[in-house]
Amino acid sequence: MTNKGFTLAEILVVMAIVAIVGLIMVVIFTNTLRGSNKSQILSIMKQNGQAVLDSIDRVIRNSDGVACPVSGSSDTIVIVKNGTYSRYRVVSANSTPGSAPAVCIGTGKNGCIILDNPTPSPSEITPQLFFNRICGSIDPMSSAQILTDTNSLTGVSIDSGLFTVSKPSGFKAVVTVNFTLGPGVDVPQIVRNQIGSVINRTTIELR
Repeated sequence: MTNKGFTLAEILVVMAIVAIVGLIMVVIFTNTLRGSNKSQILSIMKQNGQAVLDSIDRVIRNSDGVACPVSGSSDTIVIVKNGTYSRYRVVSANSTPGSAPAVCIGTGKNGCIILDNPTPSPSEITPQLFFNRICGSIDPMSSAQILTDTNSLTGVSIDSGLFTVSKPSGFKAVVTVNFTLGPGVDVPQIVRNQIGSVINRTTIELR
């Protein structure tokens, strides 16, 4: 009578083959998932950056002028339109507490780009006192509108950013907006290393 069972060696070979195939499938699945996450995160970064850039471009281009900086670069810019001031600020996670909404600043936070409409206080009896306050990068903007996605996993982090103003003789001001976005701070480092940063830049000539 023939023995139709499997020998120990045959069982071990089959188990080894199954383990190898399983490992290959896990690697393929992980790489596919990682690639999908990378594409999704990169798309979010580009969309968020372009939306902020378009908004800033539209407001600055149609303004009457730049209140500050008069020239040079700053993380804060103030423009005026029909007597109303609009202030943009690029905020990193390690910026001064109170200079932006709390959701933007501190350990595990993304930073943000924010907008508000400052008005003079009763004690600011001259325009210069008003400008001295609102043009500084530490003046409170704790209730400002947040323009970037601050979610630490699905949002975007602020790597850097500046507003640069120049005013050629006889012409209106020219503003260069430049900021760099990265993945949310809680995105796994291996994915962050594959994505890098997205640079957003435009030059605006006031009308």
